[in-house]
Formats: sequence, C-alpha cells, structure tokens
Amino acid sequence: MSLSDAERGGIQVISRAAAILRCLEAEPQGLSLGAIAKRIELPRSTVQRLVDALAVEQLLETSGGTGVRLGPALMRLAARSHLDLTARARPHLEALSQRTGETAVLAHASGLELMILHCVVSSQELRVAPGVNSLLSIYATSCGKVILAQMPERAVRELLEGKIRQLTPNTLTLDLLIEELNEVRATGFSCDYEEHMPGVGAMAVGLATAQGMYGLSLVGPAARIRANEAAHKQALLECQALITREE
Repeated sequence: MSLSDAERGGIQVISRAAAILRCLEAEPQGLSLGAIAKRIELPRSTVQRLVDALAVEQLLETSGGTGVRLGPALMRLAARSHLDLTARARPHLEALSQRTGETAVLAHASGLELMILHCVVSSQELRVAPGVNSLLSIYATSCGKVILAQMPERAVRELLEGKIRQLTPNTLTLDLLIEELNEVRATGFSCDYEEHMPGVGAMAVGLATAQGMYGLSLVGPAARIRANEAAHKQALLECQALITREE
C-alpha cells in the first residue's frame, strides 16, 4: 500500500524533529539554530519552525543566551521510562542509606548528562540532598564514570572532546579521566572527590540491566565519604548484587 503525500509529509516532519532532538542529546549547554541546521543539513527556516513547535510542547527550551536545548517534558518522559527499575531499586536504596548513613542515588546517563532517577537522602545533619531529575555532568561524577567505563576509549573521546568544563579545581581533564576509566573497568568501582561540586564526595558501582547501564552511588561530604571508603564500597557491592538478582 503506497503512502499519500500527506502521510509522507507527516513522516518527514517526525524524522526531522527526531534529528533535532538527537543533535541536542550531547549538548547540555544548547546550540544555535544555525549550528543545528548545519549539523542536520536542513534550511535554518525549517529548523526554526520545528524548534518552535517542539518548544510549545516543552520538548525543547529556547530561553536564555545559550540557544536551543532539550526541554523539561523530554526529561520527564526519560525519567518515566525507568520507573520499573526505580521501583525495584527503591527498598534497596533505603537499606543502603540506612546502613551507611549517606545519601543513596540511582542515576542514568544520556549524552553528557547524568539524570538522578531516585535518591534516599541521608538522615545526618550534614548531608547532600540532590533532587530527583537533577542533571549533572557525566564526566565529573562517580555514577557517570562507571557508565563511561562501559564505553570504549574511542567513544568516550568522541563524546567528551572539547566538552569538559572545569567545574571545580578537581575536575579531571579528558586524558586524566581516560586513565581513571581504565582503573574503573578493572575494579568496577569509581570515586568523585569534589570534582563536580566543592565539598561533595561520591562513590559508585555500575548496575547492568536489560534497560542499559545505570549508576548506584553513595553521596555525602567528601571527607566523610573518603574516611569510610572501604565500608561504603562493600555496602555498594552488596546492594548492586541484590538489585541485579531481581532482574
């Protein structure tokens, strides 16, 4: 059965809109309309119309001076796609937080960004409390590192080349990050001591599921996380095993 002109036109619009969304996947700071048009090889006027339509549905954001970037509705849809795993992991995250006294986090990555899917906040007076659906930089977080470690070095370089920002004095350069990822691949374990935010430390293990790779971490004041590294590592590995067993 052949498609009508209207049907072919509708499919083309969807294809072009998807190309714009994919183009922005690894661009958390956004791109200009001209840059998008050049990358997907479409006229700027066509890109403008599609971006305006996607922005109305909050699939894109066009406010601010950074250009166009992925919008909040798309982030919410992405989070909902992980609901099954989040529900399954929730009691184990609660037990992990209670055992260690630190905030337990489940996260997933998309492009350069790490999205927090669920967290159980520490009950201690001095604690770190990231918000669900918060977006962090994949290269400066412990969860991000265990996810990046599943990728070959070539793919990591292609993703991060020219994209790493010095978030703190401890943020690693790309070459140093590549070296650390080799160690993460060997141990299955990663750390972030004040690389993303001053005063904050985190430790993570990967969580391989049918939906892809996730990060499971403990987050807290950097000095306290470092002082309990061995005990936290064991707690993370046991929590990882419990969640994986339910796959």
